[in-house]
Amino acid sequence: MQSQSSPSNSSIKEFLRLTVFTLLCFLALTYNLSEVPPYHTDENFYVTSTRNMVASGDYITPVYHEKKRFAKPILFYWMVAVSYKIFGVDLFSARLVSSFFASLCIPIVYILARRLFNYNVAIISALLLPGCYLHFQIARWAITDMAFNFFILTTFYFFIRGFQDLSNKKIFYYSSYICMGIGFMIKGPIAIIIPALVIGTFLISTRNWQELAQLQMRYGFVILALIILPWFFTMLSIHGDEFKSHILGAELHDRIVHDTPFSLYYFGVIFRYYLPWSFFFLAALTVKFGPAFKTLLSSRQTHSNLLVSKKFKFWYSNIKLKDNQSFLFSFIWVTWPLILFTLFRIEHSRYMLPATVPIVMITANFLSQLIQSPENFQKKIFKVPFYLSLVFYILIITLSWAGIFFFLPFTQPPLGFLILLVISVFVLFFLILSYKSKKYFQTIITLSIMQIIILTSLSGNSLSFFNQYPMKKFSNLILSETYNGKSIGIYQLGNHRARVGVMTGLPSIYLNNPEELKRFIETRNYAYIIMRQSDWEKNFRSLPLSITATDFGWKKESISKRDVELLLRDGLKYHAQKYSESYVLLKTNSYD
Repeated sequence: MQSQSSPSNSSIKEFLRLTVFTLLCFLALTYNLSEVPPYHTDENFYVTSTRNMVASGDYITPVYHEKKRFAKPILFYWMVAVSYKIFGVDLFSARLVSSFFASLCIPIVYILARRLFNYNVAIISALLLPGCYLHFQIARWAITDMAFNFFILTTFYFFIRGFQDLSNKKIFYYSSYICMGIGFMIKGPIAIIIPALVIGTFLISTRNWQELAQLQMRYGFVILALIILPWFFTMLSIHGDEFKSHILGAELHDRIVHDTPFSLYYFGVIFRYYLPWSFFFLAALTVKFGPAFKTLLSSRQTHSNLLVSKKFKFWYSNIKLKDNQSFLFSFIWVTWPLILFTLFRIEHSRYMLPATVPIVMITANFLSQLIQSPENFQKKIFKVPFYLSLVFYILIITLSWAGIFFFLPFTQPPLGFLILLVISVFVLFFLILSYKSKKYFQTIITLSIMQIIILTSLSGNSLSFFNQYPMKKFSNLILSETYNGKSIGIYQLGNHRARVGVMTGLPSIYLNNPEELKRFIETRNYAYIIMRQSDWEKNFRSLPLSITATDFGWKKESISKRDVELLLRDGLKYHAQKYSESYVLLKTNSYD
């Protein structure tokens, strides 16, 4: 594994560039951060529970909808609580924690890649990371994963520092254990399992028994215990068997033992959620593993198992060489989350977030090697993923402009959305020009900028523009009221319950039938109800409720070929009623 000079020895100019780029990425990640889409239903747990913490002053036991929540350790709740205290209790503040750690990952991946590989790989890695869709997406969610991923990343950074350092190994290995412990207190045991598997596999595969013995594991267990056990013992002393049963049941047994079938879901995640970088990542793997595949193909001709075995041994010994150990470490880092969560059979795309940085570094190393031999940029190994990326961007930009003109008579697009789309068109032309002019490093920089602009536009404007979210308007109105003890009932509107919960941080209860609705009103002094206007007018006008606001949203309506022809001919304005439905925000008359 290579040992490069520390980033602290780099020039002030280099440090300033990295700082400015990180700040620009932070602005992109926080652009329209309080907009609903994309959102995750788990945000409810942290937005609402932490709001309850701040209101009650109980910072030990998270409470969600009047029930104790033991699903995750306490540290992320505390982080959100600090953000609430500083910036106010709202969705922006809750999500800001993830955006903050996502931005910090950029300089960390830079110094990590510089130690593992070299300066060029470090620069390209820092450019690629914020443009990974999975990284960008989770950076805008109020869930544990991004903070957890930051401490996974710092765990590996301190391990590599200790691995490369001859005099201060203990300090860096102790720091690695501290980061693991903090990660555990954010998301749980996986913060220890992933680093242990990756580091252990790397040292065993390289037969570095001496380094394995120097990991200070006994002291590591002590450090982890000092960080982890105080809160757990506190929870056991307060909640006893209730807490113990949840940890042993829902958090351990139920995650391991279930009937979900095995699938290749996470292999698809690595391709879909890293577009277009996944095109280049596959090219990088092709270069590295090409000899192995050739060996397999040649075995059909030679029919000699001995010869194939020798070829594989030669290829494997080459991968283990000191110059290739950085790639080996990164590849093992990608592989273990892939194997682990495939075996767990729990399908959540965010579980692949810990694999993001090694995917970025492998891709960056591939691009860096191409820069050293510019003629390779004209070969298929770069041209194919590059032109696929161009098609990808052209398709997104074209669909966005087409969508704007389609919706234009019906609703006006946000100015920020239009500005970002115009910028993306200019950047696309500059990208093509850079490649045609054979300015390949400039091409990579432009690819990164293009990807960040596209993701900023999608997350910050276009999703909320194309998919009408009436719950945003209703939530703002509910929060503007000064009444205490507000409750929200969502009548037969599915995922809108989660959206309202995320945006308000208040208890949002799903109501299945008229009896539940009537009981909900009777048992609460101050209550809001959200339902379809058609349901209100048909069934509930006699209830003690008054309309506060109305809005509309799109139906999940199947569209035939004839419908498409009519929409293209007449425009959306003349057919909007068929594909939309109106909603009402009601409140109990006791408010008045």
